[in-house]
Amino acid sequence: MMTFPHDPPMSAKSEPKTEIKVVVESRDTASKVILISLVIVLSGVLLALLTTDAGEGILNPASGNSGNCGDGVDNDNGGQSDQDDPDCYNNPEIWEGYDENRTEANRDNDPPGGR
Repeated sequence: MMTFPHDPPMSAKSEPKTEIKVVVESRDTASKVILISLVIVLSGVLLALLTTDAGEGILNPASGNSGNCGDGVDNDNGGQSDQDDPDCYNNPEIWEGYDENRTEANRDNDPPGGR
């Protein structure tokens, strides 16, 4: 063993030493409960969207907002809705073939005042 000049001389008798132990415990269980609850709720919402048609527009953007011609809303913000919007007709030039399953998608073709 190597000794240094500033070290106290070693004695044959060992002196009792005070030991300090620091233990850190997290008692913030509320945030853990909230996090777990949030994960469960979001998983449930995702599962519901995947198993029903409710999330079709969100999960399948290619489908757009199909079938909105029967909802009474001007979905393309063109000034006309449903039966007054040419987008809701199979043949819009002569206003023939109204179909609630069509989509209002072209805001530039809505005539003022409807048909």
